[in-house]
Amino acid sequence: ALRSSLYDSEARYGKGTRLGRYKGYKLHCTACVCDSILPLSFSITTANVYDNQVQGLLYELKTYNPFIVLADAAYDDAQWFKVSKTLEYNLLTDVNMRKANSIESFKDESRYKNALFMQSPIGKNLYKNRLKIEQLFSILKGLYNLENPRLYGQKRYERHVKWVLLSYIIDEFNKVNSKISSRKYPWNL
Repeated sequence: ALRSSLYDSEARYGKGTRLGRYKGYKLHCTACVCDSILPLSFSITTANVYDNQVQGLLYELKTYNPFIVLADAAYDDAQWFKVSKTLEYNLLTDVNMRKANSIESFKDESRYKNALFMQSPIGKNLYKNRLKIEQLFSILKGLYNLENPRLYGQKRYERHVKWVLLSYIIDEFNKVNSKISSRKYPWNL
């Protein structure tokens, strides 16, 4: 959630899990989870856009040829599974029940298979890697002030996010070169 100024005419109201109702934008980001967490692509939408409507991120990922794509429950959508299958990805999302009583009542076969796999020990272990993506958002919001600039306009937010991501990638590069394993860089103390 990227809150904007209340007077931003381009921003829309949306609902976030932590902020509740807010006016602003959303950052949708794909990242590589390996030794370091590296953002691969991102999209900024107004806050009223549902997460599962940003399927362009899946197409942008094709360049990197991932084996598995992990996503939270907001992306548990039949269309996302269809696009993932077309692009030959394995999409693993947390289960979004959407007023269903049980996973047996899911009408889409892909969502049902995903829910079954998420209950298996292998699925649970794989999905734990998604927590690292949450760490990325936490770092960007905390160390890089991603969340609080209160800008006007979506283009300004895009520019701000690009600078933040560039700074983060440069810091990660410096961290690897300097063999630093902590988040406490000398220049951040």
